[in-house]
Amino acid sequence: AYYELKDYNKAVAAATEVLAMPDITDRVKSDAILIEARSAMETGNEQKAKEAYKRVAEIATGKLAAEALYYDAYFKNKEGAFKASNEQVQKLAKDYSGYKEFGAKGLVLMAQNFYALEDAYQATYILTSIEDNFKDFPEIVLEAKTILQQIKDKEAKTNASISKDEEE
Repeated sequence: AYYELKDYNKAVAAATEVLAMPDITDRVKSDAILIEARSAMETGNEQKAKEAYKRVAEIATGKLAAEALYYDAYFKNKEGAFKASNEQVQKLAKDYSGYKEFGAKGLVLMAQNFYALEDAYQATYILTSIEDNFKDFPEIVLEAKTILQQIKDKEAKTNASISKDEEE
């Protein structure tokens, strides 16, 4: 409830209390750790979030595991480990394909990874695919379109054959 009310400090305190309880199930434990991770992300404490998501990944299943895997890819991307990030996104797509939102977010990361690895073609292909296949997630589609336009703008500066307004 504290998390939903955006009182992240109280959310972490409540999660810590739950984690101190003896004999809690893995599901309850993963939920509490997840609250810690999400609260840390909301407050900009990415190191704490990274540690918490790593703990979630060890015990979570289903959607929570998909979220933890996405954030593992996210943190690898932030650290410049682009190939390792892509490997996690591939695992997310393979093992948790039913969780479309995290799949779409993972593909955005994958596109950013490919662009960082100097593969603009693969990056633009993935971003265009997001626009076509994930219309149920307009925020993610908007992010993909924004990144796609940034790539096109940057590539147009160095390659006269690319028009930044060109549709693929």
